Amino acid sequence: MHSTTKSRVISAAAASAALALALGGCAAADQGGGQAAKSEDGLDLVTLRHSWVPDQITLPYAAAKALGFYEEEGIQLVDQPGNGGATAVQLVANGEVMFGTGEASHLLSAQTKGIDMVSVMQQYQENPNAVIALKDSGIETWEDLRGKSIGGSVTSSGHLATLAALQLAGIDKNEIDFINLSPGAQFAALSEGQVDAAGTFLGNLAGLPDLKDEVNILTVSDAGYITPSTVLFTTPELIEKDPDLVERFVRASLKGLKAALEDPKGTAEAMAGMYANVNAESLAATFEMDSRFLATEWTDENGLGLHNEEAWALQAEMLTTLGELPETDPTKNYTNEFVEKVDLADREFIRE
Repeated sequence: MHSTTKSRVISAAAASAALALALGGCAAADQGGGQAAKSEDGLDLVTLRHSWVPDQITLPYAAAKALGFYEEEGIQLVDQPGNGGATAVQLVANGEVMFGTGEASHLLSAQTKGIDMVSVMQQYQENPNAVIALKDSGIETWEDLRGKSIGGSVTSSGHLATLAALQLAGIDKNEIDFINLSPGAQFAALSEGQVDAAGTFLGNLAGLPDLKDEVNILTVSDAGYITPSTVLFTTPELIEKDPDLVERFVRASLKGLKAALEDPKGTAEAMAGMYANVNAESLAATFEMDSRFLATEWTDENGLGLHNEEAWALQAEMLTTLGELPETDPTKNYTNEFVEKVDLADREFIRE
């Protein structure tokens, strides 16, 4: 079954116009959790801190900007690249920006430190981490990893996801030989036979065409670690003081997410025209690999953007079990209030 609306192809002219809109005529926005300041055109200025440099996570917001979804909602988006979701949480908490993107786990961690942060839209429904192994390795399931070596950065969030997946698969972490490698080095180590398997964000394989068709992929979801990843978040204060603005921003962002899923190449080309050092072909390929974590069986039934209560509870439980966090109440860190106000037609994407 196909999505209920047709893809919208974005022209380079539209992308350039959207970029000009984002950069021109901006008054300083109120970052203190109150009412948004106005642009010279009378639009509400909304600031967004991305979790990282412009990448596949940024694409839905770039699509919403280029297609005019924010403008339709009376919003002018002023976004900025990031250097980690934890930093975005701190900037939002300090009132320096109004919204941020980052991992759901960042919000849970902030809660334990007394920082209140609420996800208003679930972008990645499932964790995009995976363990990969060469097809001739004999490693085809999580069970096959017993007694094997896995290369990757043991200080990364991806490593925690791997540990959680192993535990859910009934495999003790002491049965695995973890080889600590700098980010990216795991692929060479795997190809050269220095490790039996490698941990990675699955989207990284899009940039490794010679490798991606030669590996078996074990996602952490396959092992039962079905947990939320990237979210759009803000403060309880902004939600209380300007719920209408939050609703409009969520609606436009959801339309952008749907547009990116429907037309990865067109939206990637638009984004490449809006941000420096973005390669449209690579971006589209990476986003398409990640799409399996954005649009899932759960979103087929519930639509994009909603928070899955069971998935949040599982993540909180596993982070506590792994000794990463004390017990937390994950329901404090998300709300479906705003997504539920968006017409299903604007957030429905049913996979073929």
